[in-house]
Amino acid sequence: MYLQKPKNSSYIKIKLPTQNQEIIIGSALKRWTVEELSIRGYSNFVVFVDKSIVKLYPSFLKQIKNKLSPKDFIVIDARENSKSLGYLNSVLKRCFEMKLNRKSCMMAIGGGIVGDIVGFLSSLYMRGVDFVFIPTTLMAQGDTIINKVGISYKLLKNIIGSFYSPILTICDTDFLYTLSKKEISLGLSEIIKHALIDSVDFLNYLKKHIQPGLKNWKTYNWKEIIYKSLKIKSKFVCKDPLDEKEHCKGLSFGHTFANAIEGLSKFKVRHGDAVALGIYMSALVGKKLELLSQKEVQQQKELLERVRLSLSLPGKINKRIFIELLRRDKISSDGTITIVALRKIGKFKLFKNIDPKIIISVLKSI
Repeated sequence: MYLQKPKNSSYIKIKLPTQNQEIIIGSALKRWTVEELSIRGYSNFVVFVDKSIVKLYPSFLKQIKNKLSPKDFIVIDARENSKSLGYLNSVLKRCFEMKLNRKSCMMAIGGGIVGDIVGFLSSLYMRGVDFVFIPTTLMAQGDTIINKVGISYKLLKNIIGSFYSPILTICDTDFLYTLSKKEISLGLSEIIKHALIDSVDFLNYLKKHIQPGLKNWKTYNWKEIIYKSLKIKSKFVCKDPLDEKEHCKGLSFGHTFANAIEGLSKFKVRHGDAVALGIYMSALVGKKLELLSQKEVQQQKELLERVRLSLSLPGKINKRIFIELLRRDKISSDGTITIVALRKIGKFKLFKNIDPKIIISVLKSI
């Protein structure tokens, strides 16, 4: 970062093995973002933008065009099907045709799907070019990319990926006010996950400040909520940036189940709903393993339902395929099932070689 930090913003600096990442959180950051990037000395830019942003923020894109003169704007239809090798190949071709070089910068403006696609692309192109992320959804801000980017293959979500980060992430909370209440609900699934695995204090903060049914959600202190969420995530990643000590796997809490649910639905189930259901299923596993009391399970259930997240299975589940997807998840190994579960609220543990019968009994109970 070269310009003075914007007023009334929060700042996180993350030191990673191969690069550093700066995260700015606040409001009215669009003009600052364009000015900051204009003085960084990049040879050129290519901007990848969610198609919904093109309609909602034409003046911001005009600022980028006038100040940064990007080689191209590539509009992405932000669907899980876009996170594929086929789509990746098509945008790689366009980057070669634009003659991007090692001093180029790739910008991603949109939600997590756009960020993952561009992050993975930037990690591969010429062995890595700078990547700037401007997340526009609550999920992409509260659980923003830190050292992991990936795309999916068939039913296996994010199974192909790199350890890579944006050099700069700008979380402008003004983007949130054009979202639907449902999008806010989906984003809170990841934020709640961070509180559950690490911080009773943050969990109590969420209980105090988030009203049932997300009433008056536009008045919440989103800068503080996002900052607290990302401080937890960054702490986990910095302790175990390459996932060698298994500490970072705590961030997979709820996700082993969620990935299987999304895959089985052919990605029709939204990620936030799948994560919420995955958290609830992990809680039920924890109870069956005699780690959690019924009261602790109920606490998690009530908080997820408080923010309007669904805890119902999306129709009939093929149990055989579900178990197979769990075995092939990133955190599992040797054909066995690994699950992140809570030992208690605020503390997690990795459980290996889980008996599939426990999973099936949980599925039946829901």
